[in-house]
Amino acid sequence: FKDSMAAGLLPVLSTIAKSHKEEETQKLALEALVSIAEGKPKAIAKVPGFVPQVLEVAVSFLMHIGDDVDAWAQEDDDEAEDEDLYTNGKEVIDRLSRCMASNDKFPLVMETLKPAIANLFSAGSWKPTIAGLAVMSQIAEFVDDEATILQMLGAVQAQLRAENPRVRHAAWSAVAQFAEDHGEAVTTEALAAQLLPAFLAGLDDSCQRVQVRCMEAFQVYGSEVEREVIEPFVQPMMANLGHKLQSSPLPVQKKTITFIAVLAGQMEDGFAQYYGPLMPVLKSLVQTLLHKSEERMLLGKTLECISLLAASVGTEGFKGDAEGIMQIMIQATQVPNLPSNDPVKEYMLEASQRICATMKGDFLPFVPHILPGILEKFTLSPKEYNQDTIGKFADEDEVNLSITEENGKIKVMIMSTSEVEDLQNAVACVHTFVEELGKMYAPFVAQTAHALLLVFDFSMAEEIRNMAFETWGLLCEAAREGGQGDVLGQLVHEFLKRILPKFENVSGEAATMDQEGLKTAADGVTVCLKKAGGGILSAEQVGHICKVAFETLGASLKVRDADEQCRKATRSADEEDGEKGDDNEEEGVNLRIACCEMVGALMQHHADIFMAECLSLCMQLVAQFIPTTSRWEDRRLAIFVCCDMLEHLGARITPQWPQFMPQMLQDVLHQSPAIRQPACYGTSLAAKDPAFAPMAQSAASSLSQLVKQTRSGSKKKSERPAQACADNALSALAEIAMTHQQTVAAAEAEIWGVWLDGLPCQADEEEGIKNHRTLLRLVQAEKPQILGDGGARLPQVLSILVDVYKTPMADQDTSKGIGQLVVSIGEQRLEQLAQQLKE
Repeated sequence: FKDSMAAGLLPVLSTIAKSHKEEETQKLALEALVSIAEGKPKAIAKVPGFVPQVLEVAVSFLMHIGDDVDAWAQEDDDEAEDEDLYTNGKEVIDRLSRCMASNDKFPLVMETLKPAIANLFSAGSWKPTIAGLAVMSQIAEFVDDEATILQMLGAVQAQLRAENPRVRHAAWSAVAQFAEDHGEAVTTEALAAQLLPAFLAGLDDSCQRVQVRCMEAFQVYGSEVEREVIEPFVQPMMANLGHKLQSSPLPVQKKTITFIAVLAGQMEDGFAQYYGPLMPVLKSLVQTLLHKSEERMLLGKTLECISLLAASVGTEGFKGDAEGIMQIMIQATQVPNLPSNDPVKEYMLEASQRICATMKGDFLPFVPHILPGILEKFTLSPKEYNQDTIGKFADEDEVNLSITEENGKIKVMIMSTSEVEDLQNAVACVHTFVEELGKMYAPFVAQTAHALLLVFDFSMAEEIRNMAFETWGLLCEAAREGGQGDVLGQLVHEFLKRILPKFENVSGEAATMDQEGLKTAADGVTVCLKKAGGGILSAEQVGHICKVAFETLGASLKVRDADEQCRKATRSADEEDGEKGDDNEEEGVNLRIACCEMVGALMQHHADIFMAECLSLCMQLVAQFIPTTSRWEDRRLAIFVCCDMLEHLGARITPQWPQFMPQMLQDVLHQSPAIRQPACYGTSLAAKDPAFAPMAQSAASSLSQLVKQTRSGSKKKSERPAQACADNALSALAEIAMTHQQTVAAAEAEIWGVWLDGLPCQADEEEGIKNHRTLLRLVQAEKPQILGDGGARLPQVLSILVDVYKTPMADQDTSKGIGQLVVSIGEQRLEQLAQQLKE
């Protein structure tokens, strides 16, 4: 295969792709080459010259762009004719990079493209420069080395000031791509200080098409920049945008609205100063657009911007405009003869969610007026594919297809993509209403639940069913908190009546089980039981749910074993070594985890019943999978179950520790982050128990070793799982130091030192919130091990707290406490400490 490919097929197809007189034939030849690579990436990586030749052809395609720059500048991106070879070249570079990266062969791509990029940029003319920018945009996602990313971005930045507008346009496209793929790396304070002025300049670019692309890039980049970094640029940006909003051509006006929306979203309450001047302009624009069918997209974007502006001023600031805005939004969706893919519907639902989150309880009066229209969307469903149904779709309609089996008959189902999106947005909107209003939503629970049942069997998209199940769980919580005990019982039992049969029937159908669908159902059971609370299930029900969860897990393992045997039997001699599991196995892994989470939900609110009815089943699984001879993913399941037992069963499970605790503590230093992280988390839970004292010293030693090794290592994106392990290890160290102070007294100062040096947390937000809350509490208590002699560690502590202030790594109370702490230190003392603060 390798010899015949290198000597025969590769040179023939490469020649056709590079020099055939018909563009379609060129594209087909290149398509054949990249399809071969996607089919056997590991084998192709060993074929001499294959990857370099395919990339050479793809890069040559990038040079096929029009010569008339002036004509190009007069067109809009949305309406311009596609440059087929250029577009095809970009797609092939992306596809080849993706398939090589998924098999750890991307360095082969990079080796080829590095000199090619250098040659393109040094060519000295605009077409090669655009090609070089396009190449870097396509491979950015797969580059893992931060130094290389920044070097590439530097080359992009230089072209933002290029003389040729097409080059500037391509450079802004590259900025957007880098922000999407490496947001954290390219939006640091230092880089933002260079790029934000460039965005400001881009707003006044002499070419309108470049202006628009600059604003589109800001949608991505601006959404990643921290508020305090972007704040100094908001005023000059808004001065420019305000002018554009009222006097620019329509394409620029559309992007102006979105640009303002990004600023409002990032600045939050800091954007409130613009509410007064902006809101009248936006309301006037909405009234102008309300009955202009050709401007529905701009109307939708304006409604989105209004909702973000509302969020910046909060309930009190928006209350005066709320009723009028909500009436306009309802009107906007009631315009007659709207197409099925009307963009306003999506924007209205998203704006309603945002306004609900802003107004909280004050949004309640609007719910009766807009909820019926939203629940009506729940009736959308796929239809069986036949001549009657297909005739109802327009030629330009995008459709979704799925295959189902009913009474032994295979059916093909069809549904327009716009209807799928409408349903998804409607379920998400109700999810937000219930989540934000909580018990105040109780009067609407029965009405919503009745409508939501229609979505339970939706077969087109598991994410929609998953959101529906989550919403059902929130309805349970609203009923419970709203004092509707009878309704709560009905919700739980109706859910279990509809969903549990899916699990009860799998044991005899292991070979054909729908693992993805069962995973969604298992997640639904978990959220429903967690939100419903205790006192709902009988002992018989608890035992039955646990039994079917473990039976489903066992059936999934049988599927895995059967699939592996099938692959071994059918593997051909030339098949790639080390072939990874297929999608079915990934679905199996996810299902088995979901089954364990179902069991954990039973533990959470029915601990005593669980101990009596289910403990033996749990311990059987743990005993089977916890040994080091088990597959790593099975051992991980055992640790997951142990973590749930430690968290929810507490001291009830302590007598069972000898069966799993020694191995879990050993796994704190396991080579795989997938094992290390739950082992560290489990250790943090076990450390709360006084019975952990005999293990505290050795556990602290292992945890400290892990933290120091990890934090001194690479900060690449690929190392985030390792950093998440260290975050969990920090939680365990803090718990040991606080709960077992006497046991670890000799090493207490060292433990706290490792803990403090390991902060702030890097990847796991839940553990970050926990650790940073602990740090603030210890500082407030003036714990000497944290502050050091004479407050020597205070600069380090402040650096950590300031770093996590108002980020996902600190909850609202912690951020508030950090602000109060800084104020209490005083301006004079802060100035003294400023020079010692970490960057």
